[in-house]
Amino acid sequence: TSGRKRKPLELIVTALLYVLKEGVSWRALDVPGVAWQTVYGYFRRWSRSGMLAEVCRHLKWPKQDRARAIDSTCIKVHKDGANPAGGQTTQALGRTKGGLNTKLHAAVDGQGRPVSIVLTPGQAGDSPQAIGLLHDAGRWRLVMMDKAYDSDEIRSYIESQGGEACIPPRSNRKTGIDYDREAYKRRSVVENFFEKIKRCRRIGTRYDKLDESFFAFVMLAITTLYLRDQF
Repeated sequence: TSGRKRKPLELIVTALLYVLKEGVSWRALDVPGVAWQTVYGYFRRWSRSGMLAEVCRHLKWPKQDRARAIDSTCIKVHKDGANPAGGQTTQALGRTKGGLNTKLHAAVDGQGRPVSIVLTPGQAGDSPQAIGLLHDAGRWRLVMMDKAYDSDEIRSYIESQGGEACIPPRSNRKTGIDYDREAYKRRSVVENFFEKIKRCRRIGTRYDKLDESFFAFVMLAITTLYLRDQF
């Protein structure tokens, strides 16, 4: 709006954010001064090198509390991303009753700010990812998860780390396990996190054949929300 000439890198970032937000195909980009091939080339180099993930890891959140909430969300795969070279399994693609999906697992702090993320095929279970997420989630004391994570292994790990598990017991447990019901209400922060990043169409639907490309878009969405102070 100021009439100043925008630098090429600024144009590339602007175009990339447009793809993230609107979910358009690369060839549909229409940004004066930069070709879609150039934008895509930069994105592929950044995603392949892990630069976007590295930028995200170095975000300086305000002081975090010691609570962690863990959950997952399924992301529908568009047919454009359904046939990657090397097969679907190696690219975090899996078939469920709802079709082809990718599952995004996340651990967030008590304010809903992400601290650990992993991608799996859509049919993967939630509980096998919990310990890995917690291992990468920094220092924590209270862990809030739904009953899908109710296992002796997860509870033992949390206890061994000096934490408290806030997990409702499964209905098939022979002996009941008590949990803090008031604290459990705070678990919604992780669901709110998923809702925020899925406002970006490139996250709400997976169009990318490669898991590294889709993961890079997730990192870009998180960085954008951070810069806009929306966490």
